[in-house]
Amino acid sequence: MTAQALGGVFVALTMILVLAMAPLSLVVAGRAQAAGLTAATVSGTVWRGRLGEAAFGGVRLGDVRIGVSPLALLTARIRLGFEGEALRGGLSLGPRRTQLRDVDADLPLASLAPGAGLAGRVRLRDFGLALRGGQCQAAEGAVALDQLSLVGLDLPGLSLNGSPACAGADLVMPLSGQAEGVDVAGDLRISPGGAYRMGLTVRTTRPEVDLALGAAGAQQTLGGRQIQVAGRLGVS
Repeated sequence: MTAQALGGVFVALTMILVLAMAPLSLVVAGRAQAAGLTAATVSGTVWRGRLGEAAFGGVRLGDVRIGVSPLALLTARIRLGFEGEALRGGLSLGPRRTQLRDVDADLPLASLAPGAGLAGRVRLRDFGLALRGGQCQAAEGAVALDQLSLVGLDLPGLSLNGSPACAGADLVMPLSGQAEGVDVAGDLRISPGGAYRMGLTVRTTRPEVDLALGAAGAQQTLGGRQIQVAGRLGVS
């Protein structure tokens, strides 16, 4: 190896070391913040840091341990891993591109879709999402809505399950599930701006469930009671 090549390697290693020891706040305040990642407090270095009261796209994540790849920073991309009480996975940020990968999460539905009239938990397993210019490019994994309560009525055992996909620029999730005397099918659609629309069709043989749905304004159709909700992610 020539002296010039050795000098190049030394410079590259020095840059990686400098980036690894840089304050994490420099990264979060730049492209990460522009992509929707924010935190009330930021401590530690790029190599190992902590976000206090973190949020992504307006969805509250709580306290999150985080580490950024210095090698990715050399190519003008941010690639980080995160782990908190309710989630773990990876996030990559590049010019006009955002990618979530291998995300496992257990979050309250009310924090993700406030005003939907639904209570429960959102569980993600091996979830992945690629966005370019804010538009859905690819999605994978499993999504489940567990411990559901419809219009204030608890339905033990009801879990809606599905797999995410892209439909044009939108992220869509067909969902379906059953509980005792209740059959639910529908879909969730999220637009690039963070607006969501959820349509559910509920068929039931339980009079108390049908009465509660009717009292809440769910329209009766040939296929069952129709529930339509809309709002914006993470905005209460």
